[in-house]
Amino acid sequence: MSAMPKTETFTVSVRALADFNQTQGNLIGSFRPSPSAFEGQQTHKLTQTSRSGEYRAEVSLSTLWQCRDFALKISGRADGVFEDGIEEIKTSRIPAQEIPDSAKELHRIQARIYGALYALSSPTSDSIQIIVTYVHPQTLQQWPESETWQRTELIDQLITYCARYDIWLQKLLRQRQNRAVFLNQLRFPFPTMRDGQRQMAEAVYKACCTGKHVTIEAPTGTGKTLAALFPAMKAMPKAQTQSLFFLTMKTTGREAAEQALTKLDPDKHLTNVYLSAKKRLCLQQDSVCDGDYCPYAEDYYGKRGRLRDQLFSQTHWHDEALKQFGEKNSICPYYISQDWAIWSDIVVADLNYIYDTTAVQPYLLKEINNNATLLIDESHNLIDRGRMIFSDIFEGRLIQQLLGKTPIGIQKALRKLQSALRKACKDRTLELSSDNPSQLCAVLRDFIAQSPVLLRDHQSYTPDSDWQELIFACARFARLNELANPTDFRWRYQQGKPEERSVELLCLNPGALLQSKHNLVNNVVAFSATLKPWPYTNFLNGLAQAVTQELPSPFSAEQYQVFIASDVSTRFADRHQLASLLQQTLQTVINSSKNSMVFFSSYQQLKSCTQTLATKSSLLIQSPSWKTEDRDAALSRFQQETGLTMMTVLGGVFSEGIDLPGVQLEQVVIVGPGLPQVNDVNNAIRQLMDSQQHPGFDFAYLFPGLQKVLQAAGRCVRTETDRGQILLIDDRFVDYYKRQWLPSFWNVRIGPLVQWPSLE
Repeated sequence: MSAMPKTETFTVSVRALADFNQTQGNLIGSFRPSPSAFEGQQTHKLTQTSRSGEYRAEVSLSTLWQCRDFALKISGRADGVFEDGIEEIKTSRIPAQEIPDSAKELHRIQARIYGALYALSSPTSDSIQIIVTYVHPQTLQQWPESETWQRTELIDQLITYCARYDIWLQKLLRQRQNRAVFLNQLRFPFPTMRDGQRQMAEAVYKACCTGKHVTIEAPTGTGKTLAALFPAMKAMPKAQTQSLFFLTMKTTGREAAEQALTKLDPDKHLTNVYLSAKKRLCLQQDSVCDGDYCPYAEDYYGKRGRLRDQLFSQTHWHDEALKQFGEKNSICPYYISQDWAIWSDIVVADLNYIYDTTAVQPYLLKEINNNATLLIDESHNLIDRGRMIFSDIFEGRLIQQLLGKTPIGIQKALRKLQSALRKACKDRTLELSSDNPSQLCAVLRDFIAQSPVLLRDHQSYTPDSDWQELIFACARFARLNELANPTDFRWRYQQGKPEERSVELLCLNPGALLQSKHNLVNNVVAFSATLKPWPYTNFLNGLAQAVTQELPSPFSAEQYQVFIASDVSTRFADRHQLASLLQQTLQTVINSSKNSMVFFSSYQQLKSCTQTLATKSSLLIQSPSWKTEDRDAALSRFQQETGLTMMTVLGGVFSEGIDLPGVQLEQVVIVGPGLPQVNDVNNAIRQLMDSQQHPGFDFAYLFPGLQKVLQAAGRCVRTETDRGQILLIDDRFVDYYKRQWLPSFWNVRIGPLVQWPSLE
C-alpha cells in the first residue's frame, strides 16, 4: 500500500468502511448500542485512564490504498493502542452476550480494521491482540471480548475490505465520470431565463463553487426550483460536489422538484433517490424492525451487500419503485433507500432526513467525504420546523397502552419507566422549567438497550406498533435531551394519573443546532418568497454567515391592487366588535363572481366572524378537522369553478405551497397581522431574544406573523398575465408599509374599510 499521486482520492473513515463491509446480520432498528454521546465520551475517558503500562489513548491511524484510477485513504482514531494490540471501547447498558449479533459484528470489523492499520505501522509485531471492550456507563463494569490474529491475517482482511470497497468505488467513479460529461453538456430546459431567475441561478452557482451558504428571497413567479437545481447541478463537476439534497417542507415542494428534474434530465442519466417516511415504505406495518419478526429485516446486511449494485439498475427510485424492489428481494425499502441515498447523485427528501437528531445522512456523508449541497425550498419554514424537530414530549400513555398486553417480565421493565416518569413529574407545576430530566433519560436509555433482550426472553409476546412507538419515543426523547441546554431549551412537566403524566422538551432557538448540521456539508442554498428581515431568519435558521440576495418580482405593480384598511383593529382587546365590522365586507366578497380566499389569524377568529354568514354552496369554511382529502377537494373546486370563497387561516395548508393562477384565485383578504398566540413559550422566546440583544417582541411575534401574511398574499398573482386584489385589514399594516416590510412591487392604497372598492 504505497502512496502515489492520483487524480482522484476518496477518503473513508474506519467506521464507514466497517459498515460497508458488514455483510451478515439482521436489521434491528430499535437497538442503540451507545447510551448517549456524553456518557460515551466520559466512559471512554475513564476506561482509558484506568489502563496501565504502554497504553496510548486516541491514536490516529491511517493508510492509503492505491488503485489504478484513484487512491483511497482510510483513517480513524483507535480508542486504545498497547504493545502488540488495540482496544475498541463501546458503551453498553447490557452485558456483551446480550448485544445483538449484527451490532457486535460491526464492532468486530471496526476493531480488526484498526488492528490492520496498527499492524502496518508496527512491522515488528507478528501477532496482534484485538479487544472489543463493552463498558457500562454508570457502573463501569467491563465485558472484554478478545481475539488474537497474525499480523498478515489482519492485513489480508483489510485488503479484502478495501478490495470490496474498491470494486464499488470503481462503479461509482464511472457513474460520476459519466455524470460529469452529462452535466457539462446540460442546458436549461427552456429557451430563455427570466431576469430574476438568471440572477438567482448565478448566485447559486457561485455559492456551490465557493462552498458559501446563501439565502435568497425570490418572489412568486421567479421559477425558484429550476433556478436552484440547474446551477447546483452544473456546479457539481467544478465544485467536486458528490450529492445534491433537495429538501422540501411539503408534498408540493417534492412534486415541483420531481417535475424540474424530469425537465432537466428526461433520459434519467442521474441517480435520484426519493426518501419517504417509514410508514409510507414499510411492507410490514404491524411488525417491529427486527429480523426475528420481520422478513424484510432478516439478513438485511447480507442482502444489502448483494443488492448494492442495483442502485444503478434504474436511476429514479420513488416510493413505488422502492417498495417493488423490497418485495422482490425481501429487503426493507425504507432502510435500503437510506443506505443508497449517500451514493445517489440527487436526493429529494423532507428536511427531517438531514436535520432530525436520528438522521444519519449528514454524518455518513462526512465519513465518506461526500461533499453535499443542500437546497432548501420554502426555507422560511425552517425556523418553526427546526423548533419542532428539536422539541419532543414523552408521555405516560405510551407505557400504559403496553402494560395490559405484555408478559410479566416486560411489565417489570415498563413499570421502571413508569416510576421514573412519576418521579420526574412529582411536585412540578406547568410553568416552564430549566431543569433537565436527566434521571428519566438514563432510565429511557436503559430500557432501549434492554429491549432486544426483553423480546428474546419473552418469545411468546409478538411486539406490535405500540411497542415500536414506545421504543422510538424513548430513543428520540433521550437523544434530544443530550443536545438540550437551559439557554435555548425549556422543559414542562405534567403531573396526574399514569397515562396523563408527561415531560415536554421545548426548543426556543434552533439556530445553533441547525448550524451544526450546516457545518457538515459543502454549502447550503436556502430560498423562499418570504425571508426578510434577514437578521431574523438567518439567525434562527443557523445561517447567520450566509450571503443574502433579494430578487425583484417578475410581475408589475399594475398587477397588484393592494388596499390597507387603516381604521380596523383586530387586537385581542377589540375582538368583540370585529365580526360586526367585517360582516358587510365579507358578504361583498362572498357575493363576488371572483374566486377569493379570506385568511384569519386563528380558527377562533374565523369562527366568530363567519357564524352569522348565510350558508351558500359557493362558501367554503375550513375547520380544524379537515383532512388531506378535504383540502384536495376544495382546491379542485377552485380549479374548475368561479365565484367561490374560502374562509381559512394564516399558516395553514391554503396559505402556502398551492398554485391557483388566473381566475382560479383573483382576490385575497387577510384579517390581522397573524401574530402567534401570546403564551409562556412565545414569551420565553421573546425573553431569550431580548437577552441576546435581539428585538424580542419582533422575533417572537411580529416577524413570524409577517411571514405568514406575505405567504398568504403570495397566493394571488401567479403568472405574468394575472391581476389580483389583496385586502389587508388591520391598522398595524400601515406601520408595516411605512417600515418597508411589505413588497416594494405592490401598488398600495390606504384608507377606511368602507373605501375598499366593490368587487363587482
